[in-house]
Amino acid sequence: MSPDSLESPPDSTEGGVMGHVESEVAKVSRPRASLADRLCLHASESTTGTGSSQSPTEPVEGVVRSKLACARRAQTAWSRLGIRDRLRILTALRHDIAKDPRSLAAVVDRENLAETLAAEVLPLLDACRFLENEAAGILRATKASKRSRPTWLWGTSVELIPEPLGVVLVIGPSNYPLMLPGIQVLQAVAAGNSVLVKPATNCTLAMQTLIDLAESAGLPAGVIQILPEAPEAAAAAIRLGVDKVFLTGSATSGQAVSHQLAASTTPAVMELSGCDAVFVLDDADPELVSDCLVFGLTMNRSQTCMAPRRVFATDVMTDRILPLLQQKLDARPNAQDRGPPSGGAPQQTLRFVAGRIQEAILAGAQLLHGSLHPAGDQLELSGVAILDRVTSDMSIARSDLFAPVLSFLRVADEEQALCEHAQCPLVLSASVFGSPTRSQQFARRIHAGCVTINDLIVPTADPRVPFGGRGRSGHGMTRGAAGLLEMTQLKSVVSTRAWFKPHLQLPTPQDADVLEQLIHLEHSASALHSLRIVPGLIRSVLSQLKFRKTSADGDT
Repeated sequence: MSPDSLESPPDSTEGGVMGHVESEVAKVSRPRASLADRLCLHASESTTGTGSSQSPTEPVEGVVRSKLACARRAQTAWSRLGIRDRLRILTALRHDIAKDPRSLAAVVDRENLAETLAAEVLPLLDACRFLENEAAGILRATKASKRSRPTWLWGTSVELIPEPLGVVLVIGPSNYPLMLPGIQVLQAVAAGNSVLVKPATNCTLAMQTLIDLAESAGLPAGVIQILPEAPEAAAAAIRLGVDKVFLTGSATSGQAVSHQLAASTTPAVMELSGCDAVFVLDDADPELVSDCLVFGLTMNRSQTCMAPRRVFATDVMTDRILPLLQQKLDARPNAQDRGPPSGGAPQQTLRFVAGRIQEAILAGAQLLHGSLHPAGDQLELSGVAILDRVTSDMSIARSDLFAPVLSFLRVADEEQALCEHAQCPLVLSASVFGSPTRSQQFARRIHAGCVTINDLIVPTADPRVPFGGRGRSGHGMTRGAAGLLEMTQLKSVVSTRAWFKPHLQLPTPQDADVLEQLIHLEHSASALHSLRIVPGLIRSVLSQLKFRKTSADGDT
C-alpha cells in the first residue's frame, strides 16, 4: 500500500520530516531526563489516563492507520540518514540504559530482579553493541565475485545493495516482553526501517519505556510506533499494508497470522513454539545434565520457547540422571511452584498440560515428579512434571507446552534418538551433552535451528547467534547478522558493457552454431575438449559477421 493512500495526521514539525530528523539527532548532546524520572511520568500517566495512545471510543483501525502513516513519513527521512548516524543513536541509547539498568528492569513484570537483568536487559544491550560494531559492515553494498561470471557476459559487474524494507510490524510475546521485541526493533531501525510494535497483553510499559529512551537518545519521534495490545491492532496493520511482519509467539498464533498475510503476500519471520530436545550421549556428565535441566525447567517459570521438553538418552544414562534431577528439584525451595510473571500460569495452560500428562500415563508413561490435582471437573498440573518412558508418538512429546514439563524418551542409541526426534513437528532448538568432539559431530546431524553443546538456553543470548525455527516452529531468522539482513531487501545493480551487445544484432543462420559452440566451450567436462572448440567458434562468429555485412550491403 502506498504512503499516499494512507490518511495522515497533520505534520506540525517546522521544516518538514528531514528537518525533524536533523533536530532529533541533535538531541544526542542535550541533557536528558533520567530513566527513573521517565518511569515516574509513566506511572502518573497510567493513573490519570493521559498516557493512553487510544481513546476508549476510537476504533483500533483508525489508531493503526494514523500510526502507520506517521511511520511511513518518518521512515523516508530516517532511511536517508547514514548508517553511522543511526548507530550513534543506538550507542547513546545503550549508554543511557547502562547508567540505570535497574529502572528499565523494573518495568518488566517479573519478581526476580537479577533474572530480569540477566534475561532481558543484558542481552538487549549486548545486541545493541553488536549492531554498533557490525551493522555497517553487514549492510554495506558489495560487489559480486567475477569468478563465476559467464564468459559471454564479460565486462558485466554486479553490485548487491541491502535496502530498508520500509515499515515493519513487530508482534511481541509476553514471556520476554522487553528483550525479544526490543532486539528486533533495534535491528529494524539500524537497517533504516520504521517500526510498529504490537506488545503482548500487559506488556506495553516495557516497550514504551524503551521507545522513550530511544527518542531521548536522538531517535526521531515516529520511527517507532507502539500499537494497542489488542490482536485486532496487528490484524489492522497487516490489512493496511506493512512491509514485513516479525512474530514471536505460539504455533497457533503463527497459523492465524499466516492466514492474514496470505491475502497480501506480505513476507514474515516467525519464531514460534518449541518442544526442545536434549540429547544425552553415553559419555555425558550426569551432574551437568541434571543441573542444566533444572535451570531450563525453572528459568522464567519454564515460560521459555527453548526450555527443555524432551530428553533422549539410553537406559543407563536415564537411570543416572533421573535421581539427580529429582533430588535437585526438591532441593530448590518452591522452585517448582513459581508462577509466570503475571502471577500464575493460565488455568487453561495448566489444564491442557494436565490432559497431555494424563494421556501419556494411560499410554504407559510414568509421572515421577509433580502432580495432577482436581480443579473443578478437570485436572491441573502442580509443580515441575517429570515423566519417564514417554514415546515419540505420545501427544506430550509433540505438543507446545508452555509449562514446566519434561519427558524422558529412552533410546537404544544415537540413531534411534535422531529418528524419534524427527517425529515432532516443532523444531526450534536442541542441546547435546557429551564429550566436546562427539557432541560437535552429533550436533551437525540434529534437525534444529540452533544447537548448544553441554549447556542450554543461555549461550544463545550471544548477539552473534541467529535464531529461528523450522517446521511448525516458524521460519526466517532473528538476531545476529542473519536477523539484521531479514530487515532488508536486496537490490542488484547490474552494469553492462557499452560496446558489445550481440543480442541487439540482427539474427543470422549461424546463431545456433555460435551458441552451441559457446556451450561446449563453457561447460564441457574436459578442458582439452573446450580448447578444441575454439577454432569452430571463431569460424561461426566470422560467418555471423560476414552474413550481417552482406545483409547491410544489400540494404544499402
